[in-house]
Amino acid sequence: MEIPLGIELSLMEILKGEDYPIEAICGGMAICGTCRVEVLNRDEIMLGGPNDDELCMLETLPCYTGNCRLSCQIKIAENIDGIKIKIPSDILV
Repeated sequence: MEIPLGIELSLMEILKGEDYPIEAICGGMAICGTCRVEVLNRDEIMLGGPNDDELCMLETLPCYTGNCRLSCQIKIAENIDGIKIKIPSDILV
């Protein structure tokens, strides 16, 4: 999917807008974990690390690879060009 730059959206908002099966119950506040994704090419993407709120939530969630992030905390920007993600099957709606 190609997303234009210069918009103030998160990856979660894009995924929801494109009807991907994530709940995102809290609407992007990093308090529910239902927008969790696995970043498959994290080493190739200049993603930056999670903030404290995201880390607290991620510590409570099952993540088997160490590459889990909350899509609500990933902002749409050039640095994520080419990001490859997987939506874990345990959060699919």
